[in-house]
Amino acid sequence: MKQNVGATINIFLIGMLSGVMTAAAFTYVFAIPANNYYWKTEIWRRGGAAWTFDRKSGHMDWKWLVQPKAATPHQSG
Repeated sequence: MKQNVGATINIFLIGMLSGVMTAAAFTYVFAIPANNYYWKTEIWRRGGAAWTFDRKSGHMDWKWLVQPKAATPHQSG
């Protein structure tokens, strides 16, 4: 059986394009907001964290002041 090479290449390229678009969408939805200072600033504004500055290394960072709430509440019983 003779395969149509052009159709095989087209299927491959469509699959690659779909993969790249999926990776770009995942990055846009999850990775970029996680590295954005907006959410850290919002937590700080509500009193849940504090900005810190390391004088030795010169890095500015933040730390939690309260423990984050668990996704599932503890059941008492």
